[in-house]
Amino acid sequence: ARGGDEARRSVLLGLARADEQLRPALAALLPAEAFVALYSASRTPFLGALAASAGCGALPSAPSIGLRAMGLSFRNDLGNAAGLDKDGTLLDFNYALGAGYAVVGTVLSDPHSGNLFDFLGGLWRGNAWTPLPSSGGALNSLGLPSKGVEPALRNIAAFRERHGVPPQRAEHGRPAGDGGASFPVGVSIMGHPAHGDPADKLEGVLRCVRLCLPLADFIEINESCPNVHHGGGHGGDATAELRKRLEAIVAERDAAARGGGRRVPLLVKLGDLGEAEGTVRFLSRLGIDGVVALNTQKDYASFELPPADRALLDSYTARYGGGLSGPPILDRSSAQAAAAQAAAERAVAE
Repeated sequence: ARGGDEARRSVLLGLARADEQLRPALAALLPAEAFVALYSASRTPFLGALAASAGCGALPSAPSIGLRAMGLSFRNDLGNAAGLDKDGTLLDFNYALGAGYAVVGTVLSDPHSGNLFDFLGGLWRGNAWTPLPSSGGALNSLGLPSKGVEPALRNIAAFRERHGVPPQRAEHGRPAGDGGASFPVGVSIMGHPAHGDPADKLEGVLRCVRLCLPLADFIEINESCPNVHHGGGHGGDATAELRKRLEAIVAERDAAARGGGRRVPLLVKLGDLGEAEGTVRFLSRLGIDGVVALNTQKDYASFELPPADRALLDSYTARYGGGLSGPPILDRSSAQAAAAQAAAERAVAE
């Protein structure tokens, strides 16, 4: 069975490599709507096939360079962002592939279909996603599809049991560990888009936090999905509301730690850091341990794209909206991450 899993995985990875080479030709040959429909319809089945190919064995040569962050040990610094593994079904695959960590989610308190669109005159209905073949970027309008927090946690628990990867206790000052145990699993959480009442939305987040604390190595609070309505005010009102939400989340985490649990690091994911110094200080004073930068971007005209990708982006966003990710936003993300790191180092030195 193990050999069969490895063979299937090799075939799937080979198909992915071939697809990468064929994408520019497909984009040139197919109408934009058909190209988007092809990749939107095939995304979930392909990820499901990858998950099924993983088997239960890790590769013994998984690279380890021994990193520590937030008191956690990482076997290396390469892992997936939230959005790829919505429900924890790819943990075995990423672990066997040699990733240094994984993020599951974004999970919601209850199941959610995400944003559903009709494709090709109603022949198929589902979530929209497309690669941008020439730049390596991507566009998505998924809208947080989720089976709910409980199925994701069952998958995390089963993964930990299979591979002997227990939740870590954050301990600062220790050297980085090695091997499979140094594989942090984070969970990304956000308020349910269908909850219009801010109090209901926050209670859903707190419920997810309570359920995730025993199993997650770190928790990411997603305050930045561009494909759903967040509600709330603007300017100072938005900051006050964010403060209230994060204070409640930190209090939930700290109460669990005082009750004998682990102190699980909390991160906040943002679409833009704004003035990095002020953002880092604001989050740090609330008890937040880190910031994730950046989520997908929607100011499309700000990014350089090859003409073919620009035409595909214009067609896609006119129909589905969505956020831009990948190499086109790398410079912005890297610059903001560097600014946040510098601000954090100055705060620590004071």
